[in-house]
Amino acid sequence: MTNLSLPDVQELDQRARATELVRLFQLAEEKIKLVENLNQELSIPAINELRYAGYHMAQYLAGTGDAGEQLSKAENHCKRAIYDAVEAGVTHQLELIKLFQNDFRNLIISETVSRYPEIKKQIKAAGDLILSPRDNTKDRSEYYEECSHHLEKLREANDELETYRDDLLKRLQRTNREVWMYRATVATLLVGALALTYSALGYHKPQASAADLTVSVPVATTTTAPPSQPALTPTK
Repeated sequence: MTNLSLPDVQELDQRARATELVRLFQLAEEKIKLVENLNQELSIPAINELRYAGYHMAQYLAGTGDAGEQLSKAENHCKRAIYDAVEAGVTHQLELIKLFQNDFRNLIISETVSRYPEIKKQIKAAGDLILSPRDNTKDRSEYYEECSHHLEKLREANDELETYRDDLLKRLQRTNREVWMYRATVATLLVGALALTYSALGYHKPQASAADLTVSVPVATTTTAPPSQPALTPTK
């Protein structure tokens, strides 16, 4: 782990300040490269701060303006470059770990990763530090030294978690199969229970009586015509 020590260089003489400035510039470059490798992208704010530091260093070497002022501005930009790079690294590591936790949210990770409770404490401490309000009137070097410490710890934690990914994937697949089999079994039992209930209802349905089955047939009525009277023969 790189020591992130930011002394008050303004208390040193000009030559010593220049030497310390070079060390800060190199440290800022180192942190920016580290975070670039971790995040797979550049920290633009940190690079801009380092560019501004280089500008004031050039002004100091050229003898433009007050030498002490140019050194102070360069030093402050170097510190901010270190701060921005380290903070970006911590934020990215927290995001990676959060993705890992989300991938295995249906598992008890500590059953596979024995150090997981300790890792969770490190995650919480780093998150609290990043989100904590900062007093700009105070020296921020202590905050970023702690932040740099968390960056190293989170790197180790993320690497350790990733070594268990295959084991957790196997557990997850096994759990998913068990859940699927359980649901299939429950569904089969429900279908069987419904079929038995339907069969039982059909078996116990009351039979219709013979009287209910008798069909009344309408009887046709015939009308008998009265006997015909003999025809009367007229008398002469």
